[in-house]
Amino acid sequence: MTRRLRSAACAVFFMTVAMLSITPDRADAQVVDLIRSRYSPAAYYNYTEQGDVTILVSVWGTVRNPGLYEVPQGTTLSVLFSLAGGPQASPRQSKNKRWINARLVRGRTQDVVFETTMENAILSLDDDPEILAGDLLTVETVERAGLSWRDVFPVVAAVASVTLAVERLAN
Repeated sequence: MTRRLRSAACAVFFMTVAMLSITPDRADAQVVDLIRSRYSPAAYYNYTEQGDVTILVSVWGTVRNPGLYEVPQGTTLSVLFSLAGGPQASPRQSKNKRWINARLVRGRTQDVVFETTMENAILSLDDDPEILAGDLLTVETVERAGLSWRDVFPVVAAVASVTLAVERLAN
């Protein structure tokens, strides 16, 4: 081998070793995950630090950030609900009624551990259950429109039309 070829081979070898030895820092990996998760409607979120005993739980439904969460063991339901961003609800019109159902399901048999109905997107827990591995938090937002004078008009018009038709047929 010539001297130039040998030095080029050594340079390629050392560059390859240097590139393979560079590993991204844990914080950099989390930033990449968070950036990726902004573009995905359901994603993976890691809220742990090195050395934590972690568990995986799922959050589904009308929350701001649904997906799979890796959280430290001992995390409570209210903390998980906060990490998921709370309920995703559009501004409510004054006559509409809205309530949010939150349910914590555990195990393959899907035993309901906790269930509550919230009004105005407020979660206030007297007994805050601890999340276990494999738990599933589902959140459902239900909104019912109230009645207004515009809703009454079609009903009155239909009744008047039927009454007028019956009256004409009777004559």
